[in-house]
Amino acid sequence: MSPKLRASRLPFLAAVPLLGLTACTGGQSAASGGSASSASTPAVEVTTPAAKGDISALRWDLPAGEPASLDYAHAGDYSSNVMVANLCDTLVRMKADLSYAPGLATSWTNPNSTTLIYKIREGVKFWDGSPLTATDVAYSLNRNLDDKVASNNFPNFVDVTSIKATGPLEVTVKFKQPDELFNKEMAATSGVIAKADFIKKKGSSYGKGANGVMCTGPFKLADWKANTSIRLVRNDAYWDKAFRARAAKVDVSFVADTTNLPLGLKSGQLDGAFGVPAAALPALANTTNGAIHQGSGLSSYQLAPNGTPAGKDEHIRLALLKVIDRKALATAVFRNSATPLYTFIPLSGWDAEAKQTFQSAYAKLDKPGSGGDPAAAKKELAQSPLKDNTVTIGVQAGDATEVTTVTLIQEQARRIGLKVQIKQLQPLQFNTAFYDPKARAGIDFLLTKGFLSVADPLDYLALGPVPDGQFNWIGWNDAKTAGLIAKARQTTDAGKRADYIVQAQARYEAVAWSVPLLSINEVTYLNKRVTGAPLTTAAIFQPSLAVIGSAK
Repeated sequence: MSPKLRASRLPFLAAVPLLGLTACTGGQSAASGGSASSASTPAVEVTTPAAKGDISALRWDLPAGEPASLDYAHAGDYSSNVMVANLCDTLVRMKADLSYAPGLATSWTNPNSTTLIYKIREGVKFWDGSPLTATDVAYSLNRNLDDKVASNNFPNFVDVTSIKATGPLEVTVKFKQPDELFNKEMAATSGVIAKADFIKKKGSSYGKGANGVMCTGPFKLADWKANTSIRLVRNDAYWDKAFRARAAKVDVSFVADTTNLPLGLKSGQLDGAFGVPAAALPALANTTNGAIHQGSGLSSYQLAPNGTPAGKDEHIRLALLKVIDRKALATAVFRNSATPLYTFIPLSGWDAEAKQTFQSAYAKLDKPGSGGDPAAAKKELAQSPLKDNTVTIGVQAGDATEVTTVTLIQEQARRIGLKVQIKQLQPLQFNTAFYDPKARAGIDFLLTKGFLSVADPLDYLALGPVPDGQFNWIGWNDAKTAGLIAKARQTTDAGKRADYIVQAQARYEAVAWSVPLLSINEVTYLNKRVTGAPLTTAAIFQPSLAVIGSAK
């Protein structure tokens, strides 16, 4: 449930057969047409209309700041994922509508329940002209299993026993038990492929600096000026015509300030940005040179409880769940770029084939409406032996949206007699707090923004309410919940898998294992001179900058 970071694949749709997907074809999803003129009147889209021509340059921004790394094994933050996706290809391609298509693998088969065989695309070349081989694929994937590499993607490989090149263009993955999630994750950062010899030569410096990566993607890394910008240039030998780069070069900046970002977009110095923060929306609502677009997101805001007495007290967690006015947060703070959420998994993460099962279970959850339910919250708080204690919520300093969110929660908690103290953490400490208990000292809850990398509840659940969950900071241990989640991961039938998941959901939501707040749309700004951008979470994991080109 990382905000800017996902560490070990933290908690980002389509239902698929054994170990993932049935091989399919196709590229971009059709453009939906039109756009939202402002964040106050959103229309959820899949893409903007396809580009009509090439452009000499695209000027893009990463509002989440400079990438932490361009090594796919350490691409744990939003910015790193976007950059890696435009430089390096994945085995499976994520489409704009969050479904899947062949990528560097043309097909995949399951000869048995614990074997997955990939056929690797012939004729693909790295930027240096060398051919992609099965050896490169096997080596790239195996790095995620190497303790010395300490890959953020390791949780997606927990069931893997071996990954081997079994032919010049064939890779075989063996599992200790069926794993329905694995192949879906091959469409996200876990499935990124790079040149084996180059990685070995670079060693620990792989992913750092202007000459730090060697991949097959539609852009080459031309320059990286620390704290300033990244330049990408078109790979004219790219294999996939659907994602051939429309821009000859892309200059990527790291403007994160919510005052300067709108100025850059409105002035035309920047052509666009994915992940535009809510605090920047009012300044962009009435621009004439571009528009705000909103697409389906796999992101959510939660209050993640820490392993303190207050964080571990389910009465305090449930009191917060009941008293918070999510509608007020969605409208007043997020400018209608978010919707109320009452469960750990955002609704956009449901398996499409089992939507009715998830919907029926969601309808049974406690969902305080507009204004929250102060009476029920007060009654819940009265049962806590810590009801008179002050609860501390940690938030990233300087993030106006997050500070305002917690301030509003503080006011709402006061209505039931719960004292809330806000602790602003500097960015380094805030990011470190997700992985180092010492950095969370004195904090009872941390405001988090996390995202599923693929539309499958299990992408989040493996890191959450299970005994060894990386973000199970309160040490919640319910054997039945853990067993249901494990069964779900081994189940290929979408309906049966959903049954296991909603049974687990009923158990962890009954104690408010985490306090869900909002489901967040993907918000993109585009100058009217360009078009073609995917507007969903797929923008993070496909070559999203490659398809942006001239609107004329």
